[in-house]
Amino acid sequence: MKRKEGVIWVSTVLYIMISLAIISIVLVAVKPRIDSAQDKATIEQTIILLNEIDSTITRADITQGTVLKQEFKMSRGLLTIDSKEDLIEWQFSSSYQYSETGMPIKIGKIKVLTQKAAPWNVTLTLNYANMNLTYLGEDENYILQPAEIPYKLFMENKGPTVAEDKNQIDIYGI
Repeated sequence: MKRKEGVIWVSTVLYIMISLAIISIVLVAVKPRIDSAQDKATIEQTIILLNEIDSTITRADITQGTVLKQEFKMSRGLLTIDSKEDLIEWQFSSSYQYSETGMPIKIGKIKVLTQKAAPWNVTLTLNYANMNLTYLGEDENYILQPAEIPYKLFMENKGPTVAEDKNQIDIYGI
């Protein structure tokens, strides 16, 4: 009687171990595809977000004194407001190759550049050469990191600058 119970327990343990091994093999094979699909979705959502930010900045650029708010949540990547170069840039380390390596492509106003890294580095850039972007009135860089709380950015048209004949768009926020 004890021998039969021992055989049942050994069989049960073996079946559980075989099941866990099969599940592990499936996860190892499927996880990279899941990660790649998530990264692709993140990049595409960020393109939509950057288009919304661009629309807000463009609307603020129309009339001096206009202040517009853009609220968004950022869960991955780094968003840089580069006031020195008048750029807004998002960088993301991805397991998905979004475009051909080293070849910039344009999606509307957004320049997309994929570079070989561990495994890919995707950069989305909005260029505002026709405006003078500032952060809190200064030509500084401001980096937004992933956060659980939504960011609130305000874009204010301060009017044309004295040195240049282009509007100063001041970005500030929380």
